[in-house]
Amino acid sequence: MNRRQLLQSLAVAPAAAALARPSFAQAPAGSAADHVIAISLDGVRTQEMFGGLDKDILQAVLGPKKKAEEHPLYKAYWRDTREARREAVMPFLWGTFLKDHASIVGDRWAGSVMTLGNTMRFSYPGYAELMTGVPHDDVIDSNDGRYYPFETVLQFLRREFALPQEGVACFGSWDVFKYIPNSKAGDVFTNAGYEDYPSTDPRIAALNAAQHMTVPAWDTARYDHYTWQFALHHLQQHKPKAMWIGLDETDDWSHNKSYVRVIEYLHRFDGWLKDLWTLLQATPGFAGRTALMIVTDHGRGNGAADWSSHGKDTEGAQYVWAIVSAPHWPARGLWKAGHAPASQSQVAATLASLVGKDWKAASPKAGAPLAPPK
Repeated sequence: MNRRQLLQSLAVAPAAAALARPSFAQAPAGSAADHVIAISLDGVRTQEMFGGLDKDILQAVLGPKKKAEEHPLYKAYWRDTREARREAVMPFLWGTFLKDHASIVGDRWAGSVMTLGNTMRFSYPGYAELMTGVPHDDVIDSNDGRYYPFETVLQFLRREFALPQEGVACFGSWDVFKYIPNSKAGDVFTNAGYEDYPSTDPRIAALNAAQHMTVPAWDTARYDHYTWQFALHHLQQHKPKAMWIGLDETDDWSHNKSYVRVIEYLHRFDGWLKDLWTLLQATPGFAGRTALMIVTDHGRGNGAADWSSHGKDTEGAQYVWAIVSAPHWPARGLWKAGHAPASQSQVAATLASLVGKDWKAASPKAGAPLAPPK
């Protein structure tokens, strides 16, 4: 069974409602980053991002014969407050990164709301909205792997900067990332699914071979370890202007109701993020000149009965979050109450603005860049 089959029944095509979007003052001249990296974590709920371990869900997946309080996950990550719990799960992100280098929108419990513009609430429509800034509910109503006639912000950046193909890249664990960043084959460099990464490096050759010997949770997505390693290699070899890294396991483990794996994965990703940040700060050309965004494509259900699900009829799956870090990004930490509702449709324009380009001028229907509250 794969994600395409699972979500085939979720597709409908109602018109997307327009959302209020914050205004955005263009960044001062000279403040643009030289590089931007976007990382997507598939289907990560706001509950875990802002509250860490959910004890009720852990108890539900363990069943009545076991006690959540006795499980190693509880002992490792349970704390008395949601602030302490989220920092236990993701100590680098909630410590150094968000305190000193980035801000995050979407904490509903602090009065900060970010929602999908599309009504589908599953992956391809979510990623298409992230990369185009426009919901396409009338056309993109399934997870089928195919190209759609909408230029993405990644294609736009390659064209605007007149870059070789490797200069704008998208790596994805899910095989549909072969299609998502392009309206036609070949514009943006892609590596997705079980695709080998072309390299003479012996370490990469070993990773190419190893990925085919694994049996991940779903047959349409490789383990994120391989995606991450290929992306880091490309980053160091080609120094792309823009890169998207589409990680997938959080969605796979959630669909399989493996809540323990979801929390363990978020902790592991936190370590990867720390390693990436350390690499960027130690690399000439990237240090102090690189912007980062971390996003998700959709949320999930609210409670123990539906936390593993998402789709048009799943309440809670419309809520998402986004993290922005850039040398001249003005905000740090949590966005607080008082800003206009943010939308997933604003991510594409934000991504372009971080390297000094105006996506909304090229795609007028797209959302405006995110603007943190003052």
